[in-house]
Amino acid sequence: MFSALSGNDRMAAIAAVVALVCSVISLVWEWGALMFIPLLAAAGVLFVVFQARVAPNVNLPMARGMLLLVLGAAAALFWLIVTVQWINYILEPPIFTIDTIQFFIGLAASLVMAFAGWRAYQADKGMPAASPPPPPAPPTA
Repeated sequence: MFSALSGNDRMAAIAAVVALVCSVISLVWEWGALMFIPLLAAAGVLFVVFQARVAPNVNLPMARGMLLLVLGAAAALFWLIVTVQWINYILEPPIFTIDTIQFFIGLAASLVMAFAGWRAYQADKGMPAASPPPPPAPPTA
């Protein structure tokens, strides 16, 4: 199932799993309730990536690439907001505790999700629509 995914979908799925796990850990370690947004966004990215295999009859509310971009950007944005809220704690010595390391891993994963969403959006945007019919032949004299 995983090997049938494109490289970008694999990247999005792996980043989503890492962001999901790190956001759960961040919620347990009380980084704040805003960490629910990256958790939900990561779950959404996983659903969109595997939707064709898990729920093929479900229609997505928007184009697949746009949905991956919105979910990835939401996860990254809210993770960055939480980072700004906790910047004093993060920069407090010792900087590299298990708590902050898992937080930075989740931040990186959310940024990778946003990047994968951007690539999917660009791929969808670059797909040609229905090609126009060829022009009529010039009249012969």
